[in-house]
Amino acid sequence: MTRIVRLLAVPATGAGYAEDLAALKARPVPLGERFTAPALTPGFRAIREVAEAVSAGIVLDTGQVAWGDCVAVSYSGLAGRDPVFRTQDGLAAIERLVAPALVGRELGSFRELAALIDGLGVEPTPERQGERDQDAERGEGVADASRRALLSAPFRAMRAASRAEAAPPALEGRDERIFPGGRLHTAVRYGISQALLAAVALDRGTTMAEVIAREWDLPTPRQPVPLHAQCGHERQRNAEKMIVRRIASLPHVLVDNLAEQVGPSGAEMTRYIRWLRERIDRLGGEGYRPTVHLDLYGALGQIAEHQPGRMLGQIFGWRTAAGPYPLRLESPVLMEGREAQIEAMRTLKDYVRARGLDVQLAADEWANTLSDIRAFLEAGAADAIQVKMPDLGSIHNAVDALLACKAAGVVAFLGGSYAETDLSARIAVHVALGAGADLLMARPGMGVDEAISLAQNEMARTLAVIESRSGGQAP
Repeated sequence: MTRIVRLLAVPATGAGYAEDLAALKARPVPLGERFTAPALTPGFRAIREVAEAVSAGIVLDTGQVAWGDCVAVSYSGLAGRDPVFRTQDGLAAIERLVAPALVGRELGSFRELAALIDGLGVEPTPERQGERDQDAERGEGVADASRRALLSAPFRAMRAASRAEAAPPALEGRDERIFPGGRLHTAVRYGISQALLAAVALDRGTTMAEVIAREWDLPTPRQPVPLHAQCGHERQRNAEKMIVRRIASLPHVLVDNLAEQVGPSGAEMTRYIRWLRERIDRLGGEGYRPTVHLDLYGALGQIAEHQPGRMLGQIFGWRTAAGPYPLRLESPVLMEGREAQIEAMRTLKDYVRARGLDVQLAADEWANTLSDIRAFLEAGAADAIQVKMPDLGSIHNAVDALLACKAAGVVAFLGGSYAETDLSARIAVHVALGAGADLLMARPGMGVDEAISLAQNEMARTLAVIESRSGGQAP
C-alpha cells in the first residue's frame, strides 16, 4: 500500500482579507483606513489584513504530491471561531505535530486519516469524550475503537517511517496560537484534510468527489450543484455579473456599515432589493428565478432592537421588495453565544411561519462545528445552514454536517470564505458533488466572475471524468 514519506509546507496567501467585524460594528471605518485602524478582536494587528495561509503537500512513496491549503474565514475570532490564522503558527504546527503523525503511514481510508488529523493535540475531557461517543452512536467516522484510539492520544506520532510507535516531538507548553481552544487550529485541520483527500484520490486514480461518495456510501455524483456567490462592497456591479451568469442564489451582500448598507429603518436595504429585482427581470432572461440571499450579520436584530413585531414588519417589507423571487435571510440576528443564537433564530423562525411569510432563515454565526450544527438542527432553528468549511476543520466534518442537514430537511449549503484560495475552492467543489450539497458558495475572492468560472469549470470537468467511465464507476 502507498505510504506517506514526507510533508511539505510553504507560506501562502488567501484571495481576500481577514477583517475584525467587531471593530467594524463598533464604528464604521472606510476601506482605505482599515489597513491601519486599530483592531478590537484579539489576534488582529489591524481591522483589515491580508489573509495568511499555508500550502501543505503530502509526498507519497510513488513520487506524487497532493496539496491542500490551510486557511481561515474572513471574520475570524467572531462568534466562537478560532482566532485569525498566522502562517508562522501553521508552519510550526505542521512541523511539530502533523508531520510526525503522518509520515510513514499507509494511505488507506480518507475518513480515518481525517479523523486522526482532527484529533491531533486534543486533550481528553468529559465533554469531548461525550461528543465522540455521540458520533460513534450515529455511526459517523471510523469504528469505535479505532476512532477513540486516534482521537484520544494527544501529541502521539501515530506511526513513524518504521511504523513503530514514536515519542511525540517535544512541545514546550501548549501555545494558544497553535492550539486555540485546546486543539489544532481549524485552518490547519482544514488544509491537511484537503491534502489527504487529494492524496487518496491520486492513489486510487479517481476524483476527490468519488472518494467522498464511496467512503460515505453515497450515490455517484451525476449533476452539478447550484451556485451561490457574494458581491462584497460592489453591490450593484457584482450582482449584475451574477445575474448574467444565471447563478442560483445571490448576491449575499455585505453588512459592515449599518447606516449606509441597511439604514436605520431598513430603507437602504429595501431600495437595494428593489433594484436587484429589476435587474434580474431585465438581465436574467426567460425562466431565471434565483433566490435573493442576504447575509445580514445580525443587522435585522440591530435595527429592530430584537423586537419580534418590528423584525417581522421588516421581513415583510423585504419579502415584498423581492417580488416573485424567493428570499433567504442569513444571520438576521447575532447574539453573544450559541444557545442564545439558537433560541433567537428558532423564535424568529416560528414567528415567520406563524405569520405565513415565505422567507427562509439561514444560520451561519455560532454554527461553526459539527456539534454546533447538530444543535441548530435539533432545535429547528433554521431553514438552511451554511456549512462553512474552514470553521469545521477537517473536511470529513463538513461532509457529516451536510448529510445531517439533508436528513433534517434543511438546505445543505456548503459555504466558505472569499479569503480562501484557488485550491481550497476547487476541493470544495468535489466535496459538494460527493456529498450532494444543495448549494455551493463560489469562491475565492470578491471578483465574482473568477469564482463562478472556477466552480463551474471544476464541476464540469469532474462530472465529465466520472461519466467517461463505464457506468460512471470509479476504478
